[in-house]
Parts: sequence; structure tokens; C-alpha cells
Amino acid sequence: SRVWLSSSPVGRRPRLRPEAGAMATDDKYDRQLRLWGSHGQRALMEAHICVLGGTAVATETLKNLVLPGIGRFTVVDSARVESADLGNNFFVEETDLGKPRAQVVCNWLQELNPDVKGAYLEKDSKAAVAEGRAFFEPFSLVVACQLPEPVAAQLGAICQELNIALVCITSLGFVGKVRLFKAEHAVCETKPDSELGDLRLTDPFPELRRFVDSIVMESLDDMQHGHVPYVVILIKSIDAWRKGSDGKKLPTTKEEKDKIKQIILGMRRSDAEQNFAEAIDSAYKAWIPYSIPDAVKEVLELQTSNPKSDFWIVARAVSQFVRDCGKLPLAGSLPDMTATTDWYVKLQEIYSSRAGGDCAAINAHIAGIQRELGVDGAVPSEFVSRFCQNAQYAEVFKFRTLEDECRPCSTEEGGVDLAEEASDEESLIQWYLALRAAEKFRAERGHLPGALCGDGEAALSSDVAALTVMGTSLVDSYKVEGVTIDPKMLEEVVRYGGCELHTTSSVLAGIASQEVIKLLTKQYSPLNNTLIYEGLHGKSQVLEF
Repeated sequence: SRVWLSSSPVGRRPRLRPEAGAMATDDKYDRQLRLWGSHGQRALMEAHICVLGGTAVATETLKNLVLPGIGRFTVVDSARVESADLGNNFFVEETDLGKPRAQVVCNWLQELNPDVKGAYLEKDSKAAVAEGRAFFEPFSLVVACQLPEPVAAQLGAICQELNIALVCITSLGFVGKVRLFKAEHAVCETKPDSELGDLRLTDPFPELRRFVDSIVMESLDDMQHGHVPYVVILIKSIDAWRKGSDGKKLPTTKEEKDKIKQIILGMRRSDAEQNFAEAIDSAYKAWIPYSIPDAVKEVLELQTSNPKSDFWIVARAVSQFVRDCGKLPLAGSLPDMTATTDWYVKLQEIYSSRAGGDCAAINAHIAGIQRELGVDGAVPSEFVSRFCQNAQYAEVFKFRTLEDECRPCSTEEGGVDLAEEASDEESLIQWYLALRAAEKFRAERGHLPGALCGDGEAALSSDVAALTVMGTSLVDSYKVEGVTIDPKMLEEVVRYGGCELHTTSSVLAGIASQEVIKLLTKQYSPLNNTLIYEGLHGKSQVLEF
């Protein structure tokens, strides 16, 4: 990659260019494959991203996408490189002054990763949006940087029609926002931070029950006893508790749960037995009743406009499976635990075999659904298997449109509770309102507040007054009593003079590129739907509008 020797636009030394193919190593994506797998990397490499704008926030976002290996990108920007770009955009240099900015940043970005193909168009972002659907059809996702609010709303409608994702980024001084939109975003791998797992401890399936019953704790020697898998210990402790609980299925009170732990400790022969310590740590898994998460129920019951897609065909098959069996297909994964090799392998085979059987039943349902819908071609078996393994974490995300956001609504209609947010000193809602007011100013005046003023307070005062009027009008449109826009934040926005700082843009770009990867790989839960960043104190907040 290029070596940056100075971030100052003055006195930059020549940048070192890499030898051809220097980054093209077979294992350069190894670490990220551990995060999103080969199927996630394939999704990135098949993507074609459109980036509207060539400012610092655009190039920093692209940098974070080129490095992990997106397939293609196209920069759309009509500006020429100016002196101001040298102060905040690391992908231009003094020799680029006067050249098309889209071409310059495209060329430099392609040097970061020879696997990625870049292109550019010398076209104004607004003109591209005006072309409508035809312009954006080739793209997998659109990143719109510093786009005026009305144009962003228009672009959102185009992306909704094409069912592609849109990420809007605004960077102004020390503040900014990232806004996500997609008509329907279906994810079967949300990968929550804390996973309960799918061990079926409270209601073991027959194969698991036979395995547990085959292990007689009293007949084991000390070595074997210290290597009984904690899954077996927990099921046996629940069995013992049920015998003395008058037929009660699961403990609910603290006293009953403590009794389970006492049973586990009573089975232990020595404090050195690590498997019993693991059983105590995981005891909560033995008293949480099996249930299908609400988010998954919504997926299984949702009526979609795209019933022939792989996701929705498999989701419908899983729904039929649940109606037949009352449970989701078994995930089949087994966590690490203290156990003998033979017992662990046997337990792994039991879970894997059961999961394979459930997956086979899902495939049978899929075949029937495809015949009913008239769909040719099989759903990839790898996707079906992955869906079954992650069925308990599947979720569909729906984002309010940018047009709806511009028409404030009540909390009952899905809008943000402005009064509650405004009363919270930690909330960044006032910065959101200030940014929206700045957009109204730009729509009326053709430039951002303070962009054409001098540096003195007197020179800024007229823009502050005009922005205050617009901000007050914006807050009034929410029809919430007792809420006013913060004048200090409006003054700060005017002082920014429409400038874009590299430090702010790099943080926003890091967040935005992470969300782009989530949207492209269809893994992890995306933020829904607006993130506000305030760099003065290093704070951020996600709000749903």
C-alpha cells in the first residue's frame, strides 16, 4: 500500500508506489474471513458500489471497502481538485490540482488493492440522481456523501424501487450523521453478542436423551468423572430437580435455581473438576425454556413482496417445519467444553446428525414450495444449511424512507420521541436538528450556513439569524410542546462554514463502511436507522426516524 509520509498539504514528500501485485497474496483476507466467512467475502467481491461525491468522507469510506476486497466501485463527482481538498483529503496531492477529482481519487484508491476494479464518472451527484432508475440499476449499493436532503430523499425512492441499499453520510465540522435505508433487509446471521446456543437441555431430543442416560455417574472412575461433558451434567441435574419438584418442569424462582446449582455441586467429587465449574457457569441454560424469538416469529409470519428469493423460500420452509415440529431446526453446533475425546466426538455426532435430519426435512419443504411458485433451480445447499444453523437469529429489518423522515410523525407512527430525547442531556438529538436546519438553509440559499461569511461574529450573525428561523420552523413541524432548538449548536454549525474535517470524516467513514459490509454480506445487525456523531466529546447515538 502507499506510505503516507506527511498529512500536511505543504511539503509532502513523494509517496512510495507498490510493486505490481504486491498485495495479491493468497491469504491476505484470512483475518476477515474469520468474521464473515468465505460466503461473506464472495458477496463483497461480487458487489459493485456507487459512491456519490469525492470529498474526504467519500474517499475514506471507499478506502475501508477497497482494503477488504469489494469487487468494483464507481466514483461519481463533477468537482476539480482544489486547494481545500489538499487539507482534508489524503487521496489527492498538489500535482492533482485542477484535475477531475473523481479520476484522481479513483486512481489512488485502486493502488490499495489490485483485486478491486475502480471507475469514475465526471458527473454531478444531483445530475446522476436526476437520471433515475436507469443510472443506478448496475449497482449493488449506493453511498451518497454530502448530498442535499431533497436529493437524498429522491435517491432513496430510486433505491427503494430497485431494492438496493443506500448509505447517506453527512460530515460538517465536528459533527455528522450516517443514515441507512433499504426497503427490506433480510439477515439469517445477525450474530448477537451473547448467544444462548441451541443445546435443547430443557427438552432433549431422543438421541441426546439416550446418550445422557448411558452415562452412569456413580460407575465412573475419577478421570472419567472429571471429563463428563457439562451438557450431560446439566440435563442430569434438571432430571434430579424435577423428581423432587412435584412435577414442575423448570425452576423459576431464585431458590429453585439455586437448588439446581446445589445438585450440580453435590455431584462433584473434587474442586479440581473443571467440567462441573463449566456446568455451574452455564446452569442458566438449563432453566431457560425453549422458545422461538419474537424477531424470528416475525420472519416466519411476514408477507414479503419477494417470495421467490432464496431467503424467503427457505424461511417459508422453516415456517412449515415449525408448524410440524413446534421448534426451529437444530443448529447442530457444540461449544467447547471439558470432555474426553470419545465423549465429545460422540456428542458432536449426535447434534450434527440431528441437525442434518432437520435440514433434510427443510429441503423437502423447499422442493414443494419451489414447485408451487414455479421456481427453477435449487436453492444452494450451503445457504439452506447456513440458514438452519442460524435460524434462531434470523431477522428482517425495515427502514423508514428518507421521505418519511422529512415528514415528522408521532411516536405511535414510528417516529422518534422528540420531547423525551430533548429532555435527555446525553442525547444528540439537538445536533440532528441542527444538521437538518443546515440542510434547509442549503436548500434555500444554495450553500451551507457560514460558507460565504467572514470569520468575525458580526459577519456570521446574519446566517445565524436565518438558521435560527429555519431551525425553529423545523422543530415546530414536529408539533411537540416545550421543545426548542439549541442556539449554541446553530452558532457552532455556522462557524463550521460548510467545512469538512478529515478527523470527523474518517470516523464517520469507518462507521459507514462497517454498515456497508453488513448490508452487502447480509450478516450482523445493521444500525436502524440514523447514527449521529459529535466529535467535540467523541459521542455517538443511534436514533430511529
